[in-house]
Amino acid sequence: MKPMNVLRKNNAGFTLIESVIVLALVCSFVLLPTIALKSWQAKLEKVFFYYQFEKSILHLQQVAIADHKGTRIDLYKNAQLIIFFTNHTELPWRELPVPETLKLESSYAVLFKAGTGNISTTQPGTGSIPKIVFTDEGKIVTYQFQLGSGRFERK
Repeated sequence: MKPMNVLRKNNAGFTLIESVIVLALVCSFVLLPTIALKSWQAKLEKVFFYYQFEKSILHLQQVAIADHKGTRIDLYKNAQLIIFFTNHTELPWRELPVPETLKLESSYAVLFKAGTGNISTTQPGTGSIPKIVFTDEGKIVTYQFQLGSGRFERK
């Protein structure tokens, strides 16, 4: 039998330094993916913007041909906003804001002729062939429209 006056010390547990190390590891496992997600989200936002922009141009041209009504794309460089306009149809995707990672360099308007969908512009210095220019991380992205067809090429 053991004497009763002897108490055993039980030192089971973690020290403060061990707890801080575990806390630092857990925080790094949580924060590193969120940093990677932000860059991934910015890239995805740009891809979606370009996709939506191209589809909206094609749809607006089809509306001009099918409904025999003139349509236009208004470019607002200062507001970083693109507005797709038609006189008779309310478009659910009428306004397309430019993401913060891109910069719209063009302004004025691109016009689609009623019935044919042929293009013209109010941009000075481009003749009758419009182009829409963006800056994407220092690189110039140009949407150059083709004469007559109204189709565009991304350069």
